[in-house]
Amino acid sequence: MISFARGAPAPECLDAELLADCARSAIEGDASVLAYGPGGGYAPLRAWLGTRHGVEPARVIVTNGGLQGFVFYAEELLAERSGRVLVEAPTYDRPLKILARLGADVRPLAMDGEGLDPDTLERELAAGKTSFLYTIPTFQNPSGRTLSTERRRRVVELAAAQGVPVLEDDPYGLVRYEGSPPPSLHELEGGELVTYASSFSKTVAPGVRVGWFVAPAGLASRLEARAVWN
Repeated sequence: MISFARGAPAPECLDAELLADCARSAIEGDASVLAYGPGGGYAPLRAWLGTRHGVEPARVIVTNGGLQGFVFYAEELLAERSGRVLVEAPTYDRPLKILARLGADVRPLAMDGEGLDPDTLERELAAGKTSFLYTIPTFQNPSGRTLSTERRRRVVELAAAQGVPVLEDDPYGLVRYEGSPPPSLHELEGGELVTYASSFSKTVAPGVRVGWFVAPAGLASRLEARAVWN
């Protein structure tokens, strides 16, 4: 039986032996990995991810899974910028529960057969002050839709015109079996307003609890500070 209850790899797909070898190699190569580390996470991993995303390592924050990073991001943005949080309808339920706990004013954005509708986003941005937009443009959860490059450009342009930060959640981007991936919102915008989030939960193993956020420099330092406190 295949369960569709949650987005998690089947246990038989998890290479425990390989992960054990990786952990052993990391510890034997640098015993400091067992000591207290910086708030932003393991430095070599931050450097590798920074190279992958074309940013300085200081802009990469390693988190205990993507949801911990979402909590940090939402707390920081809602404190800095009062206003509504725009989300796709439907969207991943865990962020909705976190936003409800934080008392956020969540506004759903209708999707069509291609995903988030930029016209709907434009109208909602004009309707009132917005704290940030949360979106899953690639293999959206739960619809599975992927936003076209054309729509991605429009979303970025609309957010930039209003100065609205965007959190791009991309846990499924590497789980692609055919075709070429479209550019991320982060790549299209340049990382001044768009924060990119992903994790190894779908590609390595959910139990390792490792996610990462690529944020604008100022926001990255504040997220790192929150990681130290938490």
